[in-house]
Amino acid sequence: MNGPPILILTAAFGDGHNAAARGLAAAIHLRGGRAVVADPFAESKPALNDFARRLYLTLINRAPRIWNLFFSACHHLPLIESSLFLHGAAQRRVEELLRNHRPKMVVLSFPVYAHLIARLPEELRNSFQLITVVTDSISVHRLWSTAPAQLWVVPNEPTAESLATLGIPRERIRSIGFPVDPRFAAPDPHPGDEPPGDRPRILHLLNSGLQHGPEMSARLAAQAGWEITIGTGRDPKVMQQVEQALGPLCGKVQLLGWTTEMPSILARNHFVVGKAGGALTQETIASRTPFLVTQVVPGQEEGNFALLREIGVARLTPDGDSAIRVIREALAENGKVWKDWKAKLAAASKPDASLRLADLCLSMNR
Repeated sequence: MNGPPILILTAAFGDGHNAAARGLAAAIHLRGGRAVVADPFAESKPALNDFARRLYLTLINRAPRIWNLFFSACHHLPLIESSLFLHGAAQRRVEELLRNHRPKMVVLSFPVYAHLIARLPEELRNSFQLITVVTDSISVHRLWSTAPAQLWVVPNEPTAESLATLGIPRERIRSIGFPVDPRFAAPDPHPGDEPPGDRPRILHLLNSGLQHGPEMSARLAAQAGWEITIGTGRDPKVMQQVEQALGPLCGKVQLLGWTTEMPSILARNHFVVGKAGGALTQETIASRTPFLVTQVVPGQEEGNFALLREIGVARLTPDGDSAIRVIREALAENGKVWKDWKAKLAAASKPDASLRLADLCLSMNR
C-alpha cells in the first residue's frame, strides 16, 4: 500500500500504552499498510526516561498511595499541562518524526503527546489527522481529553460515556475496543476453552513489585494435579526469587521470562493470576481467560478492575490461599462458575479491535 506510514506514538509508563501501539502496528502491517512506532520520551532523553520509568515503577509497586495522590492531583489540576516546557526534547523529537515521515495519520496511545503536538507550528499540526487511543477503562484520566484530536478510540461503551462527561463530543468517540495483538483474533482453537475438570492449567504472572508473588507461585505449584506456568518478565531477580521459593517444586512448573507469545499462552490456560495492568486486563478479556487479580494500583488500575466487575468476572486474590480458594470454587459442580465466567468474557471480548482500528486508520490515511 503506497503513501506515508502511519506514525504511532507511545511511552513506557504502564504496559497498556506500548501494548496498544504494538497491537495496532501489527494490524496495520497485516492490512498491507506501513506503521512507525516511536517513543519520543525514550528517544530524546534515554537516561532521564529510564530514571523516570524506574521511579514510576517504584512508586506504583512500593508506594501506591503516594502515586495515587500524584495521579489524582494531575486529574484535578493542570499540573502536566503547565509543565510541558520541561519536555522540550520530547517535543523536538515529535516534530522531527513528523517532518521526516510526513504522515497523514498520527495515532497516540499516551496522552501527553497530544499536548506536545498542540504546541507545534500550525502548518505542521494541520498536515495530519490525529487519533487518540485511550488505554484507560471506565474511569478516564482528564489528561486524555484536554488536547485536541480528530477522534478518540476507547475500549468499551462505559469508557466512552466517561470520556464524554469530560467534554469530548460523543460523535468523535469510537468504541472500537482495545487494540490487542491481532493474533488474539486468529480462528485457532483455544485449548483453554475446554472445561478443566480437576486438572486446570493456570498462568501466574509476576511483577517485581508484588512482594509475596514467589510465595503465591509456590502455593499454586503445590496443588496436586494443577499445571502451573509462571511468567517472571524481564527482571532476572524475579526468576531467582521464584526458583528459591519453589525449591523442589521447580520441576513441576514451567518458568517463562519475557515473551511475545502471550496470545497463544493465554489461549491454552484456564485461569490467569496477575496484576490488573491495562494490557493484561484487556488481553485476558480478548482471550476469554478468567482473571484472578493480585494487585490493583490505586487510581491508575481501578478502572481495569471496574471493567472486570462490569463484565461480572472480577475476583481479587492477593495471596495464594485466596487464589486457590477461588479456583476451587470455580471448578466445583463440574466447573459451573468457570463456565459462567467464560460466557461473560466471550460476550465482552473484542479480539479483532486492532484490525478494525487499522482499517479506520488506513481509510483516513489518504
